[in-house]
Amino acid sequence: MASETETSGSPAPQVSTGFNPVLINSVTYLGTIVVYLLAVYLRDFPEVPFPVVGCLLASDGGFSEWTSAGYVLMALWCFHFMRRFVEVLFVHEYKRKMSCVESFGAPTYYWVFGFWVGLSLRPDLGYVNTYLPLFVIGSMVFLVGEVGNGVSHLQLRNLRSSKNNHLLYQTKSQHVVPHGLMFELVSCPHYFFEIISWLGFSLATWALSVIVFLGATVVTLCFYGYQKHKAYRAEFDGAEGRELYPPNRKALIPFVF
Repeated sequence: MASETETSGSPAPQVSTGFNPVLINSVTYLGTIVVYLLAVYLRDFPEVPFPVVGCLLASDGGFSEWTSAGYVLMALWCFHFMRRFVEVLFVHEYKRKMSCVESFGAPTYYWVFGFWVGLSLRPDLGYVNTYLPLFVIGSMVFLVGEVGNGVSHLQLRNLRSSKNNHLLYQTKSQHVVPHGLMFELVSCPHYFFEIISWLGFSLATWALSVIVFLGATVVTLCFYGYQKHKAYRAEFDGAEGRELYPPNRKALIPFVF
């Protein structure tokens, strides 16, 4: 889930006091990897009932015995949050501090889910791999989401670079209308692809923890995506020489929402 302290060309609420967003987000994303690994490798963990852990759509043999599937899922999880960590350091640009609620809420949210997901995918606690086609399709969908999410973040970064600003309409607030690739269809493609990533992970795992995480991600990003979409349309209203925001562009889901 994208941090709301990232600048993306649209207005963002200003917070004059708070915590350094680079520090908070870096610790959050690295910590999410750590708690996942702790949940996977923590020995002698008490028995946890199904469906809190385990697979909701388990295979009845064959692929379910392939123990390396857990390492693939671990690699996908770690790749996502390591990518986010790298983006915090080298891609995102923060123009406001994080409030206390954000600073403590974000790591709590991610670390709780990270531990639950890692725990629920442990074979020794009852997890059995889902069907091979779903595992493969889900993993591929996840990677598509990762590529799309990363490319969208790089597009936003390029919009903010001074060498490209002369090519775009720019208001006195220094905000610009994003264009190109998925930005032609939705205001927040980085949110859209974030959902795609966790949809793929859900298809690959069929674990309750991942499905709940996907649901929470959808609800949160739909809310933030709609708010950003409204902010774009309010600022770029076509009045007094301002650019008119593309009227057919949706907030988050192409052609739908």
